[in-house]
Amino acid sequence: MISKFVQELRNRRVFRVAAVYLGVGYAILEASSIIVPMLEMPEVIVKIILGLLTVCFPIAVVLAWVFQVTPEGIRRSPKSGEKQSDAQKPLTGNTVIIALLIVITVLLAIPQFSKSTEDSGYKVASVDEKSIAVLPFTPFTKTEDDQSFADGMHDDILTQLSKIGDLKVISRTSVMQYKETTKLIPDIARELGVVNILEGSIRRSGDKIRVVAQLINARTDEHLWAETFDRGYADIFSVQTEVAKKIAKALKAQLTPQEEKYIEAKPTENQAAAQLYLRGQLLNTADVVDKDSVASIFYKAIQLDPGFLLPYARLTRIHAYKYFDGGGEDPRPERLEMARAALDKAISIDPDAPETHLAQGYYHYYGSRSYNLALEEFSIAMEMQPNNSDLYAATAYVERRLGMYVSAMENLKKAVALDPINAAKVDDAGSWAYQMRLWDLGIQYFEQLSAIHSGQEPSVEIVQYYMEMARTGDMEKLQRIHDDLLEKFQPEELPAITIRHAVYKGDFSTALAIEQADTLSSFLDIGILFLQLGDLDSAQASFESARIDAEIAIEEYPEDWEAHGVMGVALAFLGRCEEAIEWGEKGADMMPLSRDGLYGVSALEDMVLINMQCGNLDEAFDQLAEILTLPSFLNINTLRLDPLYRPLVEDPRFDSLIQTQL
Repeated sequence: MISKFVQELRNRRVFRVAAVYLGVGYAILEASSIIVPMLEMPEVIVKIILGLLTVCFPIAVVLAWVFQVTPEGIRRSPKSGEKQSDAQKPLTGNTVIIALLIVITVLLAIPQFSKSTEDSGYKVASVDEKSIAVLPFTPFTKTEDDQSFADGMHDDILTQLSKIGDLKVISRTSVMQYKETTKLIPDIARELGVVNILEGSIRRSGDKIRVVAQLINARTDEHLWAETFDRGYADIFSVQTEVAKKIAKALKAQLTPQEEKYIEAKPTENQAAAQLYLRGQLLNTADVVDKDSVASIFYKAIQLDPGFLLPYARLTRIHAYKYFDGGGEDPRPERLEMARAALDKAISIDPDAPETHLAQGYYHYYGSRSYNLALEEFSIAMEMQPNNSDLYAATAYVERRLGMYVSAMENLKKAVALDPINAAKVDDAGSWAYQMRLWDLGIQYFEQLSAIHSGQEPSVEIVQYYMEMARTGDMEKLQRIHDDLLEKFQPEELPAITIRHAVYKGDFSTALAIEQADTLSSFLDIGILFLQLGDLDSAQASFESARIDAEIAIEEYPEDWEAHGVMGVALAFLGRCEEAIEWGEKGADMMPLSRDGLYGVSALEDMVLINMQCGNLDEAFDQLAEILTLPSFLNINTLRLDPLYRPLVEDPRFDSLIQTQL
């Protein structure tokens, strides 16, 4: 009975119909899984298609039993025993099935080929076979002292490894994201762009310590090296040196005699001083706002060991940054003297140490804007600390000010490659790519930054608006992005982008209301919006307030070039053009491009506004043409969309400027 039923199913080609249905259904699902993401359609569409195909399958089988599709049309299936040929039922013929198999094979190959290409690019372009990430060490007990000790061991091993030029070592900021993580080793390696992972644990009991470390190839899950160290507490530095050497050997990394010397050097014999330094360093890298409190910890470490170089190097950087050429948080000469005293002590301890050269570089950078001297010191330090992400970033910041714009971008890329989950560095790289008008690279860093914040940081997500604005200036696309942002975040979380979008649409009343509600808004911005609304009296009052604020700032700090620029712009909008140009030129002379390739552009931008407002369009166009050849937040589409620059955009010469950007 069953065999006859099966034979009848075969005769009516029900099996073939089922096979063709499943094949076509699978092909539809594969195609939709490729097409839906490409068109940025909701993923639920694929699930709906799957549901419909599932529901319709039994219906197709029943219809195959009852009916057949022939060249003459649809008719009832033949009686039992009457066989059908391919011609009588063409949709289930051998040719159709073969063609369907080819289609399915192609659809299966597309994502695999794409994945293979991506993987290949990742391996070749991004991953060095000698790349390594050192995960935070796990203490056997969760006491604060043991956790601090484990953090210290982790930090010191990273420092030692970073001195080996033949390795690529991920910075501490990025690997700390994986403290107590549940992620798998291959996933961590993929996110950090490395092949190898070092993980370890540490136990301290009295004056004895046990360190367990293992090196894993994340691709193959092969344990390349593992060892347990049982040592006395006083011998901790030798353990760190030994671990670094054995990792280098396991990864077949070349270790130069000079690198070996740096690795074997003990920073201090005083363990209490070392722990204090570590505590200060952890707070320092955690971006603690009160740097003086961090400095106090370094001073305590120095009291325990006056010959401890590392705290002096850090103190130099802290004090010099506070001073920043007399324009920082604490521009008193006494602050610079504190930086000089710490640097002199570091030089007296070891003038050739990489930390000393690094401290000298920061002193020249922040203390006097002696950028060439800073770059020389950073270059020397780089030879001894080739995996120092902070050093690549610092080099980039100095190069920007020297007008070495392309080299600065390359060094920011290197800094991010060594510290890929450091939001500040990724943000800096993306911002610089934007100013360099490298839109695709900027978008790449935006996506990386968005992933770090899981897409939940408004100040990051608005970057996509600015990127689209600069790339295309397409208001329809900008409207969609703005609407999406408002669906995801509260309006009060998006004041800057909402103001910008309202201005581009000509909705100056909305922009003004938000500006006035923001306590950080400038009188200049408010005055310009009043001007756009035709409220001249309110505009003049705001510009006068901006002028008074600039005057106060200049009295307090006569070398404040930014305040000079604000003064010039405010006076231009007040109609006092002769004074405006004089003040603007003073600011530009204080911060020329020859002195600072970064801030010098901003001073030029002030002069464009001043000359434009005063009707000196020839001078404004000359200055704008120069700006558009330099890294800047100004670009062609920004100028087109912002009504403030309408006098320039409507001038026939603007078309010539556009050609220089194509």
